[in-house]
Formats: sequence, C-alpha cells, structure tokens
Amino acid sequence: MNKISAYILTKNSEKYLSSILNQLAIVADEIIIVDSGSIDETERIARSYQQVKYFFNAFENFKMQRLFAEKICTYEMVLFLDADEIPDNQFIKEIEKLKQNGFKNDAYKVTRLWNVLGKEVRCIYPITSPDHPIRMYNKKVGSFSHSQLVHEAPTGFSNVGEIKGLVNHFTFETLEELDRKLQLYTHIAAEDLILKKKKINFFTLILNPIIAFVKWYIFKQGFRDGKVGLILGKYAYNYTILKYKKAKNLK
Repeated sequence: MNKISAYILTKNSEKYLSSILNQLAIVADEIIIVDSGSIDETERIARSYQQVKYFFNAFENFKMQRLFAEKICTYEMVLFLDADEIPDNQFIKEIEKLKQNGFKNDAYKVTRLWNVLGKEVRCIYPITSPDHPIRMYNKKVGSFSHSQLVHEAPTGFSNVGEIKGLVNHFTFETLEELDRKLQLYTHIAAEDLILKKKKINFFTLILNPIIAFVKWYIFKQGFRDGKVGLILGKYAYNYTILKYKKAKNLK
C-alpha cells in the first residue's frame, strides 16, 4: 500500500484538533504537527496520537511554515489540512482507495465548505465557497517554494485529480478572532506586496477597498448571507485598505 505523510500547522488549536487527528489517523502513516507556540492543550492532544511527530517552528509566515513541514515529511505524498478543517468520512474513504490503487496524479484538490461566525457562507475574501484547493500532493513534483506568503498554495503539477467528499472549514468564530486574523493576514499580505514591488498610490488606497467591498458583497452575493455577509463585506474592505496602508508604512 502506498504511504502518505499528513501535516497540520497549529497555534492554540485545541478546539478541532482531536476531530481532525481522529480522521487523519485512519489514513496517514505519519502525522506532522508544526506548532508556532501554543499555550493551550494543543501539544498534549497531539502527543496522545501514536502517529504524531510534534515540532516547534517559530512563525515567520505561512509559506515558510509549510516549507518546514514539507521538508520533514517522510513520504513523497503529502496531505495537509488547516487546524480548523475537518474532513468527512467519504473524504477519508477516498484517500484509502487512493492508497490501495496508487496515486495517478501529482496533486489532488478537495471540496471545501466555509463556515464563518457559525454560518455556512457563500464567500469570504478572497475565496468563494465551496472552493477547491489542493490538499494532497507529491512533494517531489510540486512545492510551496513559489507560493505567496499568505493565501498560499503549492504549484508545479502537470496533472491534478480530485478527492471526493468534503472538508468543512470553521473559521472566524468570533468577531475578536476575525479582527486578530485580519491584522495578522494583512501584515503578511503587505510583505507580499513589497516583494512583488506593487505600486501604492492615493487611488489604490481609496478605490481598491471600495471595489473589494462591491465585488465580494454584491457580485459574489455575500449579501445573501445576511448579517454575516455584511460583516464579511466590511472585512474585504478593511483587508484591502489595511494591506496597502501597512505596505506603504513598511516601505
């Protein structure tokens, strides 16, 4: 049977970790936890599973965390989930089939549903729901090496398959968490803008946030998600203006 490594990036991730590990333990031949300084029960939960190997790595950005995890995975085929992404039973059964029959593709995408503030939503900047990110890949073929620093994705594949089933993503469960992650993500996004040498001017700061709100609240139909949709429309606006302001200040 073909073997796979799985990994999760964690920091104070106790809430969903057991649910994720219970599923991964069925199919993963090793599970890598890369933690960036948890002070809750994350480490205790992780070490209670036989397949888990627990590592600390100081957080620089998401790309570097993933490259660290990728490097220490033993097996070529790597499955990764976020610490708030819970795969359903069909997803796990499909991976079992792939392990038995062999991996015919360089990478595999999944169907992911987004749940924000306790509600399943249609969109959250810069993603529509459901989306279809790659969540398993052959690290000998592709990598995060050329990824951006946030909203990162592996690249380099000549063919991509699909794993049936669902991955349920539970994010931004409180307004405080939304604001905290907004500050973190926009700081990293600002660094990305500088690396890409993006020009920032008066019109960028004024027009782009308005365009972001209109796009995600109106055209992506965030308004259909009621109060949560309006909050996420404002999130798109704030994300856009903050990343440009922070990039301008960093320059």
